[in-house]
Amino acid sequence: MKKNLSFIEFLAQVPWWVSVSLAAVFYVMLKFTLPALQSQSSLVSEVDMSLGPALAPVVALAFLAPLGFSLLRSGRRKKLHALKGEIEALQALSWSQFRDLAAEAYREKGYTVMEGTIYRNDPAVDIVLRKGANLYLVHCRYWQNSKLRKREVKKLLTLMHARQASGAFLLTTGIFTSEARHYAVERPITLVDGIELIELLSGVRDSRAGECAGELLN
Repeated sequence: MKKNLSFIEFLAQVPWWVSVSLAAVFYVMLKFTLPALQSQSSLVSEVDMSLGPALAPVVALAFLAPLGFSLLRSGRRKKLHALKGEIEALQALSWSQFRDLAAEAYREKGYTVMEGTIYRNDPAVDIVLRKGANLYLVHCRYWQNSKLRKREVKKLLTLMHARQASGAFLLTTGIFTSEARHYAVERPITLVDGIELIELLSGVRDSRAGECAGELLN
């Protein structure tokens, strides 16, 4: 396990019973054990005596919070598995077919797809969008990956800054690690996993996307 993981990220990755056990231990210790010890000691103030029980539910919830994220991630995995047929059909597309399909999806969402610009010949850029005065990058090259990590998000952030874009979208038919999602939350990068990708592309009715994509989305 990585040494630079935060405590919350650590709890999100360990088995669920670890978070539950720690929550129970600290709750009992702060709610009951600490006051019992304090009542027998003249060295601890009455203020300290009341602090433990007051903090008990807060500390317990702090340990249980990552459990919610873990359960949510598990639920998304199950839903992703239920969409296995749609996901496999997308993964069967070539990169250019997938890129064109994604471009059409964002065009239908009100973005202008920048064609014939200097970015079109940039091998590091997949799709360039514009909405108003803002420029956005869409990264499609990981569409066949099962799991994307923080490093892919960091690469896109570096590219976004280099191209002076206002934001970026990272697409995959798989999932993102909790570390990747946590990193993206604080930055202008939208992560689109397999479930959200199916929803994004569900409205596309462009025959140029190819016969395979048309059969998937109709």
